[in-house]
Amino acid sequence: MSDLVDQVAEALKAIQLKDDDIAEYIAGIVEDSTMDDDEKRDVIREFLSETTDRPTDDLIESILIKSKELQQKELKEAQERKGKELQKAHELEKQRLLESEKEREALAKEAADRVAAKELSAEDRRRREQLRKQYENVDDRGHDGDLEQNLNASKVKEKERLRLAESKQKSEMEKERNKMLLEKQRQQKTDKDAENKKKTAKKERRRV
Repeated sequence: MSDLVDQVAEALKAIQLKDDDIAEYIAGIVEDSTMDDDEKRDVIREFLSETTDRPTDDLIESILIKSKELQQKELKEAQERKGKELQKAHELEKQRLLESEKEREALAKEAADRVAAKELSAEDRRRREQLRKQYENVDDRGHDGDLEQNLNASKVKEKERLRLAESKQKSEMEKERNKMLLEKQRQQKTDKDAENKKKTAKKERRRV
Protein backbone atom coordinates (compact mmCIF):
# COMPACT_ATOMS: atom_id res chain seq x y z
CA MET A 1 0.00 0.00 0.00
CA SER A 2 2.95 2.36 0.57
CA ASP A 3 3.44 2.71 -3.22
CA LEU A 4 -0.19 3.74 -3.64
CA VAL A 5 0.08 6.22 -0.75
CA ASP A 6 3.11 7.76 -2.44
CA GLN A 7 1.21 8.05 -5.72
CA VAL A 8 -1.79 9.65 -4.01
CA ALA A 9 0.47 12.06 -2.11
CA GLU A 10 2.16 13.04 -5.38
CA ALA A 11 -1.22 13.57 -7.08
CA LEU A 12 -2.51 15.73 -4.21
CA LYS A 13 0.31 18.20 -4.79
CA ALA A 14 -1.59 19.33 -7.90
CA ILE A 15 -4.26 20.86 -5.63
CA GLN A 16 -1.74 22.10 -3.07
CA LEU A 17 -2.43 19.38 -0.54
CA LYS A 18 0.59 17.94 1.26
CA ASP A 19 -0.76 15.79 4.04
CA ASP A 20 0.30 12.16 4.56
CA ASP A 21 -2.81 11.40 6.61
CA ILE A 22 -5.07 12.54 3.76
CA ALA A 23 -3.02 10.50 1.29
CA GLU A 24 -3.32 7.38 3.46
CA TYR A 25 -7.07 7.90 3.91
CA ILE A 26 -7.69 8.23 0.16
CA ALA A 27 -5.44 5.24 -0.57
CA GLY A 28 -7.50 3.22 1.89
CA ILE A 29 -10.69 4.13 0.04
CA VAL A 30 -9.14 3.25 -3.32
CA GLU A 31 -8.13 -0.19 -2.05
CA ASP A 32 -11.50 -0.91 -0.40
CA SER A 33 -12.78 -3.99 -2.25
CA THR A 34 -16.33 -3.52 -0.94
CA MET A 35 -16.83 -0.34 -3.00
CA ASP A 36 -17.10 0.06 -6.77
CA ASP A 37 -15.31 2.86 -8.62
CA ASP A 38 -18.33 5.19 -8.68
CA GLU A 39 -18.71 4.92 -4.90
CA LYS A 40 -15.01 5.59 -4.45
CA ARG A 41 -15.22 8.69 -6.67
CA ASP A 42 -18.16 10.07 -4.67
CA VAL A 43 -16.52 9.44 -1.28
CA ILE A 44 -13.17 10.92 -2.32
CA ARG A 45 -14.82 13.91 -4.05
CA GLU A 46 -16.91 14.69 -0.96
CA PHE A 47 -13.89 14.34 1.31
CA LEU A 48 -11.69 16.60 -0.83
CA SER A 49 -14.44 19.21 -1.15
CA GLU A 50 -14.00 19.87 2.56
CA THR A 51 -10.28 20.54 2.16
CA THR A 52 -10.05 22.43 -1.17
CA ASP A 53 -12.10 24.51 -3.59
CA ARG A 54 -10.14 23.29 -6.60
CA PRO A 55 -11.71 20.84 -9.12
CA THR A 56 -10.87 17.26 -8.21
CA ASP A 57 -12.57 15.04 -10.81
CA ASP A 58 -9.48 14.66 -13.02
CA LEU A 59 -7.34 14.12 -9.94
CA ILE A 60 -9.61 11.37 -8.62
CA GLU A 61 -9.73 9.66 -12.02
CA SER A 62 -5.94 9.79 -12.22
CA ILE A 63 -5.62 8.20 -8.76
CA LEU A 64 -7.99 5.36 -9.68
CA ILE A 65 -6.18 4.69 -12.97
CA LYS A 66 -2.77 4.66 -11.28
CA SER A 67 -4.17 2.33 -8.63
CA LYS A 68 -5.23 -0.19 -11.28
CA GLU A 69 -1.86 0.10 -13.02
CA LEU A 70 -0.12 -0.53 -9.71
CA GLN A 71 -2.33 -3.57 -9.02
CA GLN A 72 -1.53 -5.01 -12.45
CA LYS A 73 2.17 -4.41 -11.89
CA GLU A 74 2.09 -6.10 -8.49
CA LEU A 75 0.08 -9.02 -9.91
CA LYS A 76 2.58 -9.45 -12.74
CA GLU A 77 5.51 -9.36 -10.32
CA ALA A 78 3.79 -11.91 -8.06
CA GLN A 79 3.18 -14.22 -11.04
CA GLU A 80 6.81 -13.88 -12.12
CA ARG A 81 8.00 -14.68 -8.60
CA LYS A 82 5.70 -17.69 -8.45
CA GLY A 83 6.94 -18.85 -11.85
CA LYS A 84 10.56 -18.59 -10.73
CA GLU A 85 9.78 -20.43 -7.51
CA LEU A 86 8.02 -23.23 -9.42
CA GLN A 87 10.91 -23.47 -11.86
CA LYS A 88 13.40 -23.60 -9.01
CA ALA A 89 11.31 -26.26 -7.23
CA HIS A 90 11.13 -28.27 -10.46
CA GLU A 91 14.90 -28.09 -10.93
CA LEU A 92 15.51 -29.10 -7.32
CA GLU A 93 13.11 -32.04 -7.67
CA LYS A 94 14.80 -33.10 -10.90
CA GLN A 95 18.20 -32.91 -9.22
CA ARG A 96 16.89 -34.86 -6.23
CA LEU A 97 15.56 -37.61 -8.50
CA LEU A 98 18.86 -37.83 -10.35
CA GLU A 99 20.80 -38.04 -7.11
CA SER A 100 18.35 -40.63 -5.77
CA GLU A 101 18.74 -42.72 -8.93
CA LYS A 102 22.53 -42.53 -8.72
CA GLU A 103 22.37 -43.54 -5.09
CA ARG A 104 20.10 -46.50 -5.88
CA GLU A 105 22.51 -47.62 -8.58
CA ALA A 106 25.44 -47.27 -6.19
CA LEU A 107 23.59 -49.25 -3.52
CA ALA A 108 22.71 -51.97 -6.02
CA LYS A 109 26.34 -52.19 -7.16
CA GLU A 110 27.57 -52.27 -3.58
CA ALA A 111 25.09 -55.04 -2.77
CA ALA A 112 26.19 -56.99 -5.84
CA ASP A 113 29.84 -56.58 -4.90
CA ARG A 114 29.19 -57.79 -1.36
CA VAL A 115 27.28 -60.84 -2.53
CA ALA A 116 29.88 -61.59 -5.21
CA ALA A 117 32.66 -61.36 -2.62
CA LYS A 118 30.81 -63.79 -0.36
CA GLU A 119 30.14 -66.18 -3.24
CA LEU A 120 33.77 -65.99 -4.43
CA SER A 121 35.08 -66.76 -0.99
CA ALA A 122 32.75 -69.75 -0.67
CA GLU A 123 33.63 -70.89 -4.19
CA ASP A 124 37.36 -70.81 -3.42
CA ARG A 125 36.85 -72.92 -0.35
CA ARG A 126 34.67 -75.40 -2.24
CA ARG A 127 37.19 -75.79 -5.10
CA ARG A 128 40.10 -76.32 -2.72
CA GLU A 129 38.14 -78.96 -0.85
CA GLN A 130 37.15 -80.69 -4.09
CA LEU A 131 40.76 -80.82 -5.33
CA ARG A 132 41.95 -82.16 -2.00
CA LYS A 133 39.40 -84.97 -2.11
CA GLN A 134 40.30 -85.82 -5.70
CA TYR A 135 43.99 -86.14 -4.91
CA GLU A 136 43.20 -88.19 -1.84
CA ASN A 137 41.25 -90.62 -4.05
CA VAL A 138 44.17 -90.95 -6.46
CA ASP A 139 46.64 -91.58 -3.67
CA ASP A 140 44.44 -94.15 -1.95
CA ARG A 141 43.49 -96.22 -5.05
CA GLY A 142 46.60 -95.81 -7.19
CA HIS A 143 44.81 -95.17 -10.55
CA ASP A 144 42.82 -92.48 -12.35
CA GLY A 145 39.59 -94.38 -12.98
CA ASP A 146 37.95 -93.08 -9.87
CA LEU A 147 39.27 -89.60 -10.62
CA GLU A 148 37.55 -89.53 -14.04
CA GLN A 149 34.34 -90.77 -12.50
CA ASN A 150 34.61 -88.16 -9.78
CA LEU A 151 35.26 -85.44 -12.36
CA ASN A 152 32.13 -86.39 -14.36
CA ALA A 153 30.05 -86.34 -11.22
CA SER A 154 31.64 -83.05 -10.30
CA LYS A 155 30.59 -81.51 -13.64
CA VAL A 156 26.97 -82.41 -13.00
CA LYS A 157 27.18 -81.07 -9.48
CA GLU A 158 28.97 -77.96 -10.73
CA LYS A 159 26.14 -77.12 -13.16
CA GLU A 160 23.57 -77.54 -10.42
CA ARG A 161 25.72 -75.55 -8.02
CA LEU A 162 26.10 -72.71 -10.52
CA ARG A 163 22.35 -72.62 -11.07
CA LEU A 164 21.67 -72.52 -7.34
CA ALA A 165 24.48 -70.02 -6.77
CA GLU A 166 23.08 -67.67 -9.42
CA SER A 167 19.63 -67.87 -7.89
CA LYS A 168 21.05 -67.33 -4.43
CA GLN A 169 23.18 -64.41 -5.60
CA LYS A 170 20.16 -62.66 -7.10
CA SER A 171 18.24 -63.19 -3.88
CA GLU A 172 21.13 -61.95 -1.75
CA MET A 173 21.59 -58.87 -3.96
CA GLU A 174 17.91 -58.01 -3.67
CA LYS A 175 17.96 -58.49 0.11
CA GLU A 176 21.09 -56.37 0.47
CA ARG A 177 19.70 -53.61 -1.73
CA ASN A 178 16.38 -53.58 0.15
CA LYS A 179 18.24 -53.49 3.45
CA MET A 180 20.30 -50.47 2.42
CA LEU A 181 17.27 -48.68 0.98
CA LEU A 182 15.36 -49.28 4.21
CA GLU A 183 18.25 -47.90 6.24
CA LYS A 184 18.37 -44.85 3.98
CA GLN A 185 14.61 -44.26 4.30
CA ARG A 186 14.82 -44.52 8.08
CA GLN A 187 17.68 -42.02 8.17
CA GLN A 188 15.79 -39.63 5.87
CA LYS A 189 12.72 -39.87 8.14
CA THR A 190 14.89 -39.20 11.19
CA ASP A 191 16.47 -36.17 9.51
CA LYS A 192 13.07 -34.87 8.39
CA ASP A 193 11.58 -35.29 11.87
CA ALA A 194 14.53 -33.41 13.35
CA GLU A 195 14.12 -30.61 10.82
CA ASN A 196 10.38 -30.33 11.54
CA LYS A 197 11.10 -30.14 15.27
CA LYS A 198 13.55 -27.30 14.64
CA LYS A 199 10.99 -25.42 12.54
CA THR A 200 8.31 -25.93 15.21
CA ALA A 201 10.68 -24.72 17.91
CA LYS A 202 11.49 -21.60 15.88
CA LYS A 203 7.78 -20.83 15.40
CA GLU A 204 7.14 -21.27 19.13
CA ARG A 205 10.00 -18.91 19.99
CA ARG A 206 8.64 -16.30 17.57
CA ARG A 207 5.20 -16.50 19.17
CA VAL A 208 6.72 -16.02 22.62
